[in-house]
Amino acid sequence: MLPAVAATAAVGLALWGQVQHTPLEASSHREAPLIADDPVADNTDLYAFRDPKDASRVVIIANYIPFELPHGGPNYSTFGENVRYEVHVKNDGSTNVDDITYRFTFTRTNEDPSTFFNIRLGKQNLKTTYVCEKLVDGVSVGNIVASGVVPPNNIGPRSINGGAGLGLTEPYETLRTNAITMATGGGGEKILCAPSDDPFFADLGAIFDLAGLRPGSATDGLSRKNTHSIVLSIPIQTLQKTNQPVTAAANILDPNYVIGVWASASRPAMQTFSAASGNGASGAWVQVSRLGMPLTNEVINPIGSKDAWNAVTPYNEAAITDDYLSNPELGLYTADNAPVAPAAPKTAGQTFFGEAVPALNALRMQTKSLAGQPVIGPDGFDFRNQANGLSGLAGSSLVTGTAFDPTLFGPYLLVPGKPRSADIKPIFHTGVPNLPPYQLATGKTPLSTGNAAVNPLSAGKPFINNFLPLTASGRSNPGGDMLRLNMAVPTTPRDSKDFSNQGLLQAAVLGLTDPRFNGDASLQNIPNMDGFPNGRRLEDAVDQIELKAVGGLVLAAVGLYFDDFMPGSTSGVTPKLVAELQFTSGVEVNDTTFRAEFPYVQTPWSGTGSASGPTNVVVIPDLIVSTAMPVEAGTYNNVTITRTGNASFNGPIVVNGILTVQTGGTLSTRGVLATNCLPITGPGSFVLQAGATLSICNSDGISASGATGAIQLAGSRSFAADANYEYNGLDAQTSGAGLPAQVRSLTVNNAAGLTLNNGGVRIVQTLALTNGNLTTSSAQLLTLLSTPTAGTALVVNTNGAVTGPAVMQRAIDPAFNAGLGYRHYSSPVSNTTLADLATPGFTPVFNQAYNTAAEPNNVTPFPTVFGYNQNRVVSAANSVAAFDQGFVVPLASDPMGLLTGYTVNIGANQVVDLNGTLNNGPISRSNLTRGSQPQSGWQFLGNPYPSPLDFSQTAGVTRTNVDDAVYVYQSTGQYVGQYRSYVNGVGNPLVSSMQGFFARVSAGQTTGSFALNNAARVTTFAAAPSFNRGTSETRPLVKLRLQNSSPLIDEAYVYFEQGATPTFDARFDAYKLTNSSGLNLSSIIASDELSVNGLPMLVGTVTVPLNLTVPATGSYTLNAVDLLNFGAGTLVYLLDTETGARINLAEQPTYTFKAQALTMPGRFSLRFGPSAAPLANTAAALANQVQLFPNPAHSSFTLLLPAELGRVPVTARLYNQIGQLVTQRTLSVTAAGASAQFDVSGLAPGVYSLRLIGGPAPVVKRVVIE
Repeated sequence: MLPAVAATAAVGLALWGQVQHTPLEASSHREAPLIADDPVADNTDLYAFRDPKDASRVVIIANYIPFELPHGGPNYSTFGENVRYEVHVKNDGSTNVDDITYRFTFTRTNEDPSTFFNIRLGKQNLKTTYVCEKLVDGVSVGNIVASGVVPPNNIGPRSINGGAGLGLTEPYETLRTNAITMATGGGGEKILCAPSDDPFFADLGAIFDLAGLRPGSATDGLSRKNTHSIVLSIPIQTLQKTNQPVTAAANILDPNYVIGVWASASRPAMQTFSAASGNGASGAWVQVSRLGMPLTNEVINPIGSKDAWNAVTPYNEAAITDDYLSNPELGLYTADNAPVAPAAPKTAGQTFFGEAVPALNALRMQTKSLAGQPVIGPDGFDFRNQANGLSGLAGSSLVTGTAFDPTLFGPYLLVPGKPRSADIKPIFHTGVPNLPPYQLATGKTPLSTGNAAVNPLSAGKPFINNFLPLTASGRSNPGGDMLRLNMAVPTTPRDSKDFSNQGLLQAAVLGLTDPRFNGDASLQNIPNMDGFPNGRRLEDAVDQIELKAVGGLVLAAVGLYFDDFMPGSTSGVTPKLVAELQFTSGVEVNDTTFRAEFPYVQTPWSGTGSASGPTNVVVIPDLIVSTAMPVEAGTYNNVTITRTGNASFNGPIVVNGILTVQTGGTLSTRGVLATNCLPITGPGSFVLQAGATLSICNSDGISASGATGAIQLAGSRSFAADANYEYNGLDAQTSGAGLPAQVRSLTVNNAAGLTLNNGGVRIVQTLALTNGNLTTSSAQLLTLLSTPTAGTALVVNTNGAVTGPAVMQRAIDPAFNAGLGYRHYSSPVSNTTLADLATPGFTPVFNQAYNTAAEPNNVTPFPTVFGYNQNRVVSAANSVAAFDQGFVVPLASDPMGLLTGYTVNIGANQVVDLNGTLNNGPISRSNLTRGSQPQSGWQFLGNPYPSPLDFSQTAGVTRTNVDDAVYVYQSTGQYVGQYRSYVNGVGNPLVSSMQGFFARVSAGQTTGSFALNNAARVTTFAAAPSFNRGTSETRPLVKLRLQNSSPLIDEAYVYFEQGATPTFDARFDAYKLTNSSGLNLSSIIASDELSVNGLPMLVGTVTVPLNLTVPATGSYTLNAVDLLNFGAGTLVYLLDTETGARINLAEQPTYTFKAQALTMPGRFSLRFGPSAAPLANTAAALANQVQLFPNPAHSSFTLLLPAELGRVPVTARLYNQIGQLVTQRTLSVTAAGASAQFDVSGLAPGVYSLRLIGGPAPVVKRVVIE
């Protein structure tokens, strides 16, 4: 930190940190005698600022018509027909004409002369439209808006939305924003002409009562008043003098990007009429109102000059205006007639009135700045009216290279007897150059070694350059009143903790005292450099800024310190400086907010709302919010937001009692408008109940105590651990120490992001990264919690990610197995190893001996962690044992692969947590292989995300040469469990976070790939995620469930869909992965068992064989849980060949039977067919009903006979290729048909014929034995 400001930093930061963002506005309402009688032409305010939502544009707002009453009908205020409104832009000071002019003329139409109402039956009286003409260098380039529409006044809901009025269905604000018009002509302008809330607010009664300000009891004289606004959004490239975009600027103070803006209103000369001559001639347009810098004609010009000033342009400004600025009348009230030390005695003949205006006591300009300092001399510099200020420096070597250099602007700025020629005059009339002395004291040369005083004429830290003097040939005075803006200066986010309504004054303070900016004199983007007097933002408190400037605050910023800075002082932050900083004019809050985007000025007040008026007694109300509603600024006793309430605080809220957000309620400190982000203050306390939601826009988040963060109530603050917290600021946010260590949900809705600084947070349900990143660290850790019954927290990566480490837990649901068992895991993080599976009470075993042992099941200690590699499957058997050959033991140090599954034998009471960087976005695995064995091709995959997967969201899944089906395992015992499958909308598509699953490379393929993206992720928390079909099932489908008295179940599906075939289809079918629990139900096609069986659309009669296995003999039930879309003409039967039972599942969905054996291939089948179909009796028809499986067969096959063969015995004879009989059996046929198993283990491979004799017709089936 530089010596000149090192001593001031701590004090300055502490002091300026107390300055609140108080959007106190200034105005030129009724500022001159003649215009006071012509309100339609009265230009009340002018704003020009770089668009905070679009850095490539500038917004200009010109307001007209003061003090509009919202209920002032029936002839409500609107733009005048015989007034020419103009917005003028100057970007080149070398000419005496506007470089760009936007000229507006308005037309009023009476649509319904038969009524006194302003609006009736869809018609408007005084409906107003406009034309906008554009002029360049004083020459018209044509109309850029030919038929713009001015929205009607906000008369009330019956007029706007009622059937007897305009009958609009949208709110008034939509009507207003729909009037925004894109201009033609190639300039890219966007325009709105409309009624608006008047942003000016002040204690007018006190101000005009001889400046009798009353800060402690001020009354806003403009509460609920409207105005009419002309709002333009213009590309910087259109306004820049050589049409360059802002991206081409050399730096943020590039002088080529300075513009001057002023607005005016003109009327035509009077027309005359006579009976003899008819219409008389009318004269040219006469300017009757203008506005550039705020308050010029209000408090700078004396009343005798106001009307004349309104009638001229900045290009022919009267020279006497310079004198009014150089010795401003306000200076008479900021100096004492009887000065008291440390002020210097006044010069003889001077008269001041400071003592007569006690409200301005805090504003006392310098009378002997730097007196007694080396080089300066004993008297210092006196800036009281008629004093010499800095004019004594003229001609000295000290001014060489400064703005005071006689070869530059010294003669204009250093004028004897006109002390404010050096500061107030250039601020208003030329803009301020980036030259000494107009640079901050930071970096300026000390007047002597170790001295806190600096040479104000030396180079310092730049903070302003909006210099645009008027230098056309023949001019002797470079000054002209305009609102000057350097368009290259970046915007300050409106909810930034650095944003201030003090504009450039606050930028000066940050540049002098903030360690981010006061380390050297380099050019930096200091917050609020985009504020007044560099343009004017809606939030800028220009009356405060100008009063403080008259009081000498700008002079102090450049090193011309106040009188109480004495030789030997170690800091420029003196009591007089403190007094100026703390000065307030009373009314600090507008009666509404500003809009977050174009047009920025707020919706006008409704004519049916409450009107302002005298107040005798102030009653502090309670507030109950039970619906979604904005809460306007104010002071309240108790505030309760109920379970149905959703409150948006639209301005500063003071709470004296308790602010309670009940369970289910929502409080947003950001309010309806993004620019409105103010803390909640007052002596009260705060309670956020469990299940409530708090939206936080403050950059510092929330604090448990103290004057930081969104909630600054002085009483207790209670933030529930089971509540929901959203961070939705505009600039970067920290969580704040008040964020509980555990929350129900956390939402980041801030493009600049959120950083944890509360010691870390554990989330119970949802982390929603709606817009912006969450930054964590090892000391500020994110943990996603999991419990067996309450579920597992998930992350929703809509438009953001977690940057930094996180921990994700996964608890185990003990419902089917409360002890040890195999659980399938995967990793939601990208940088952890399998060793991370360890948790208190569980140490994983990685015994590599398993991988090479001849009898791997006998190794000791037995491994508890396995991966899967289908290349290890070498058995030619189509069995569980062959499938199990793929399991392999990894190393503890192996990384947990992305999209990779692992099975772990672990107790149900263990909670595994994995630590690393959470996965997000597209993730894929390639080179998935398939060997040549019957059980080849299985791939152990896993959910790679910190959220469940939903495989019904097909946009999130991409497969190449991989079947569509997925298979998820559920442990039911230490070494046994069940698989569930999903394919093509059938089954449960959900895969939990940290859950492994199987998929299979398709038959006939050797390699495949599998890819996921965020579209497949579940985004809504549920304790047990449930699947709700997006559309109802329309396909014929039966869901059959097998169960006994235990909780175990197994399910199989058969459905019919166009495109499916009777063989295995990768898109429609799912294999049956055998449940090691012993309970299995599947359907059979050819040689495959299926858990999901998709068949062609149903035509005629179809029989589907079922295969059942059970863990023990006994009683079991088959239940048709779903029987959908078969229609009245189709019956679905469950056939039991052992008992002869034929069960119509539509009439009797459950069937209980005795299992005499553990395996029952072919005993049961499903028969689908017409309700009145005759029995098939031809050989071909009977052959279609006979089922033989598996085929090809290995050691055995099952024969299923239909009931259509009749009740007589059927002889089944098997012949080899040369016609030899190799085996024969006689079968009894029941009402449900018959089934039998044939042992062919002793037969040679080949093609055999099975002949069935004894039914209505002989049947021959082909059998392949391998």
